[in-house]
Amino acid sequence: MSEFLRVERADAVATIWIDRQPKMNTMTVAMRNEIPGLFAGLEADEGVRVIVIRGAGGKAFSAGGDVAEFLTLAPAERCRKPVIAAIDGYTMGAGLELAVACDFRVATLRSEFAFPEVRLGMIPGSGGTQRALRLMGMTRGKLFMMTGQRISAERAEAWGLITQAVPNDTLDEAVAALAGELADRAPLALRTLKMVLNRGAEAPLETALELERKAYAWLRSTHDYAEGVTAFLEKRPPKYTGR
Repeated sequence: MSEFLRVERADAVATIWIDRQPKMNTMTVAMRNEIPGLFAGLEADEGVRVIVIRGAGGKAFSAGGDVAEFLTLAPAERCRKPVIAAIDGYTMGAGLELAVACDFRVATLRSEFAFPEVRLGMIPGSGGTQRALRLMGMTRGKLFMMTGQRISAERAEAWGLITQAVPNDTLDEAVAALAGELADRAPLALRTLKMVLNRGAEAPLETALELERKAYAWLRSTHDYAEGVTAFLEKRPPKYTGR
């Protein structure tokens, strides 16, 4: 593991920390190359049900990258488990590309967001244009990316770029609450639902509906499905095992 990345575990939740505080957590080539391996290891760990990625220091999630090309394969998209970006501070360029590849983005009110690449004669990469477009819509997406403007957490939430904006001192609690709720859900159902949502969103409606039908039918054959139904009938909390 590089000196700027570390992983912490708390029960079923694993947190990947970006810790390059003197450089506002900007990403180096070594960090870029290491992140997919971190996600792969957490994906293979059956004890991990939710992954959080966040920047250290309280000033930036990640203010960008030290290289023009970043995260050719977005790890949060490849990972089948739920991924939360816990954002506190500047989230720009490559940092925002990483954040929009996650399933959820919870940010403090002091956070700010931008794709400034157009001001440098470039465009956002690593899927940033298309993921932000699908979150924000065409009208706001064009305004945001084609001007390179910086927006507040309140506006990012209103525009759909982030999931939730929270007071500066409640980020830990908000992320822990969401991660805990996700960790309590059936892991196979969450993994399958994430796939159906991501792939179905890009498919024609009939294809997406067929994908949904097949996924639903498959889940009915799993232990977790039987456990969920039985626990409901017995009025007790379910004990999901991921089988």
